[in-house]
Amino acid sequence: MISRRRLIVGGVGAVGAAGLAVWGLGRLGFQMEVASILRRRLGFLKLDEAGVRAFAKDQTRATFGRKIPTWNRLRYHLQAARASSFKRFYRSTGARSRMGGFEDALVATYLLSSDFFWNGSDESRKVNYVAYYDPLRPCNSPFARPVVGA
Repeated sequence: MISRRRLIVGGVGAVGAAGLAVWGLGRLGFQMEVASILRRRLGFLKLDEAGVRAFAKDQTRATFGRKIPTWNRLRYHLQAARASSFKRFYRSTGARSRMGGFEDALVATYLLSSDFFWNGSDESRKVNYVAYYDPLRPCNSPFARPVVGA
């Protein structure tokens, strides 16, 4: 016969194991989805597979590694949510348009993180992932051309 204590400990253990599995598989699933979106939306380019996987891992780390919002960010979001122009023009209520916006931002971030623009947007060349593009990091402009023979 099972005692109440064993049932509670077993239940807590099962919930904990399920939570860890969801957390781990959620990250892996997100990485696989990011790579799938890139392959589907950029099918006309020659993509480096190792670079796509590295970008998916960096994107997952950036997405799940966000810090708690600061007071200024929270205040900005509260003010923007109250503004009628924000609701009227920039807020999407359709699931397809939200997903499309996410995919557009993901593709743009990948292209900015790669050598695509450094090579003059040449679609015939292989696109290699360089480093995760962070607009807050200085001197990371993909449009900056290296100085050649000053």
